[in-house]
Amino acid sequence: MSSTLLELTRAAHEDVERFETLIVKDLQNEPASNKARLYQSHRVRYMIDQITSTTHKLVETYEDKDNTRKVEIAALGGQTTATGTNAFSAFYDRLKEIRECHRGRPSAGVVDTADEYEKLLEEEPQIEFSGEVSQSMHMVNCFT
Repeated sequence: MSSTLLELTRAAHEDVERFETLIVKDLQNEPASNKARLYQSHRVRYMIDQITSTTHKLVETYEDKDNTRKVEIAALGGQTTATGTNAFSAFYDRLKEIRECHRGRPSAGVVDTADEYEKLLEEEPQIEFSGEVSQSMHMVNCFT
């Protein structure tokens, strides 16, 4: 079963909500040093960038330029362009698709990604410098 557009949209909203929760959790902890404060700022900035990019994708999805979202919603309601409303056949078609998917992967378990998001709070952010700062960092590393 390929993920439908509505399922991908739901997952994107869930990701945004998780990042918002992590930002709040990270900002509730007062850093002990300036270095920890800097790392916290970079972590929060990274999460805000992730929220922004996901939100831009959601806006494109809701604009629905190619009408795929509208067609998918109509299919969920059992509406087809030729026959009008046929809720039962749409339901059973979708059920058949789900069963075929699970038949192909019987032992696929549920993946809890909450731990992966929590690890973002523990790791040091990778800070990339640009321009003159980057060149001076290389010079310092050469002489040490």
